Amino acid sequence: MNSGTIVYSNLEELSKSIYQLTDGEADIKGWPVRNEAGDPVGKVRDLLFDPEQNAIRYVIVELADMGEDLEEKAVLIPIGLINLGEGKKEVILPDIHHDQFRAMPRYIIGEVTPELENQIRNVIGSPAALRIEDEIVEIDRANFYRHHHFDKNSFPEQNPRNQESDPLI
Repeated sequence: MNSGTIVYSNLEELSKSIYQLTDGEADIKGWPVRNEAGDPVGKVRDLLFDPEQNAIRYVIVELADMGEDLEEKAVLIPIGLINLGEGKKEVILPDIHHDQFRAMPRYIIGEVTPELENQIRNVIGSPAALRIEDEIVEIDRANFYRHHHFDKNSFPEQNPRNQESDPLI
């Protein structure tokens, strides 16, 4: 039964936490964000960090300049979806459709709930994959971050494409 109590995820903004980026980890705060076609999406405001697991979970992206029909807002993009630009200080997102950005919930500091995280996954994920994952992953909240959207090996410093060619990290 729902007691009316809101349960918040234990995530902190990296800039307000005691977590320190290690040597080789890219500090992407403030970097421009583009889609794979090179179109501007916005910029990185911060990262959301899970102190219990010592892991980055989301990139906080300030959407901007995406057209009149899309409001400017901050959204959470799972860390496993981002890549660094080739030889540039920029973040590249997979081609997420404008309708998906429009459907993304607005990020409000300190108000990330399991329901909000499920909504983000529903907006980003494919319907076929979500039907399978709803049964396997989302029933057990303890396994939520085992999804490929949160693959720690996708954090920019560990992306082999970027390690070979990007002196910025």
